[in-house]
Amino acid sequence: MNPVLRTCGLLAVLLLAGCGPKEPPAPAGPEKSEAELRREQYFGQKIAADKGIAWRPSNLGIRIIAPGEGPLVQLQDRVRVHYTGRLVDGTVFDDSRARGQPSDFAVGGLIPGWSAAMLTLRPGAKAVFYIPPHLGYGGLRAGKVPPFSALIFDLELIAVNPEPAVKP
Repeated sequence: MNPVLRTCGLLAVLLLAGCGPKEPPAPAGPEKSEAELRREQYFGQKIAADKGIAWRPSNLGIRIIAPGEGPLVQLQDRVRVHYTGRLVDGTVFDDSRARGQPSDFAVGGLIPGWSAAMLTLRPGAKAVFYIPPHLGYGGLRAGKVPPFSALIFDLELIAVNPEPAVKP
């Protein structure tokens, strides 16, 4: 091979090698945990990243709007609530306000996500519960709720262990 061509080739390789980035690329940031990725899958990035929601390891999310007063709800309690249940896409599947009557429930008889989230509330509290499918209805269809749906409930805890509602 001609020494001039060899020298030109070597210079070309050296020049091209020097054209790379001057600094290594910045790290992409901390990797998301499996729980964070799952949360995004259930509720979307906007809700999953919302700092106003307290997330449990189970991916149950609770946003307290108004804290209420008095003792915390216990598993054996009955509660009277007004609530709106909706899917992540905004579809309302149940609404006690639209019916014009609050609902009474035994806390221990609710879907697991509701039961767990209710234990964080005091009478008069207003909150939003973000319930992943495994703490909701799971693979079952429940009325207008498709199987494996994440659920969002806006609720007001009116009373704990209320007097039975008077039936007309």
